[in-house]
Amino acid sequence: MAYSESEARTLVIEAGHRLLASGLIARTWGNISARVSESHFIITPSGMAYETLRPEDLVKVNIADLSHEGKGRPSSEKGVHAVAYRLHPEANFVIHTHQDAASVASVTGREIYGLNDPVLWRKVPCAAYGLPSTKKLTANVEKAMEANPYCPAILMKHHGTVCVGTDFDNAFA
Repeated sequence: MAYSESEARTLVIEAGHRLLASGLIARTWGNISARVSESHFIITPSGMAYETLRPEDLVKVNIADLSHEGKGRPSSEKGVHAVAYRLHPEANFVIHTHQDAASVASVTGREIYGLNDPVLWRKVPCAAYGLPSTKKLTANVEKAMEANPYCPAILMKHHGTVCVGTDFDNAFA
């Protein structure tokens, strides 16, 4: 169930406002995307404030090769989103934040385990460190997702988290 492009653009902007209001993102940090087909997703642009985003500011990205359409540049973490959609065909919404709790937990480089959560299951794995916006970070997230196919959230060491959801509400949960 991919979103229509119009619906995806509206939901990504709504998610940005919701994340700001909840304190889960600040300034232009983090990024949000929604799947629009088996091969494409809509993502927030690089360096634009969430408060002033308009649907036409969002960028359409190809999952396979990261090529993109739109007037701006896609988020520098587009590769992490592409990996999430490729490895989770049921996923239709992805949120990456640098929220305080996830960022602090990620410093240890260890997974959070012993959970009994209906959304998070039993653990939240931690991907190895890679500099932000690099192929190494994307590869490390991919490796953590492949090793933990049922985990909808992945910590990124010294970076934050990526949450993969079947839809808007599930990604927020």
